Amino acid sequence: MGLFRYIGLKEKDIVSIIGAGGKTSLMFQLAHELRKNNVRVLLTTTTKIYVPQKEMVDFICIDENKFAENAKINKKGIHIYGTEVNTENKMIGLNENHLNDLASYFDYVLIEADGAKKKKIKGWDDDEPVVYGATTKTIGILDIQAFGMRICESNVHRSERFCKMTHSKEGENITLDHLLSVVVHPQGLFKNAKGEKILFVNKADDINYLNKAEQLKVKMNMHSSMGLNKIIIGSIKNNRYYV
Repeated sequence: MGLFRYIGLKEKDIVSIIGAGGKTSLMFQLAHELRKNNVRVLLTTTTKIYVPQKEMVDFICIDENKFAENAKINKKGIHIYGTEVNTENKMIGLNENHLNDLASYFDYVLIEADGAKKKKIKGWDDDEPVVYGATTKTIGILDIQAFGMRICESNVHRSERFCKMTHSKEGENITLDHLLSVVVHPQGLFKNAKGEKILFVNKADDINYLNKAEQLKVKMNMHSSMGLNKIIIGSIKNNRYYV
């Protein structure tokens, strides 16, 4: 069964993907599954993402002056839109007004709405994540392979924020309780979430990490007040998923 079915994607869903440890991979996995259904899928970001290789998408538009014109072309497949490309070869994403104008032209909209500097876990600044207001599903990515890592800025994006949120200290190793705090804390993963809240515990690539993910899920199920609609454990790399 495809990942989009585990998530429960429906036509006209607008999905914001937040967290660390697989946002871009998840976005493209969903897009390529949806493409098989002969639909129009918009991929974009409210932050920055690396410009994808051309074979990964069907249509690229990096010019906000051409957004409206190109959106009206009824071309099925994967469309990716950005306002410009910076010196790091990163595509600068769309703002609320851009998305308001574009969303209705597409069957599905998938938005990378957070940044983590390629690190497995993070703490959030006051203005993060940047979740689009009309989002119908927010998918929070949690990398189970962050378990056991040493807490320091080279491993944890915004480590000072992470420590404050998880009541941890620099130099400690990340525990399951720290990962739980990342999910349930009011200033954590889902602090700006809209619509359904779906947790995706990624990188359960082997039996050890799968067991750790299952242990974490047990802990999370004891926190019914956090309001998650669904918890999925999986490995995007291996295309395996568990609910």
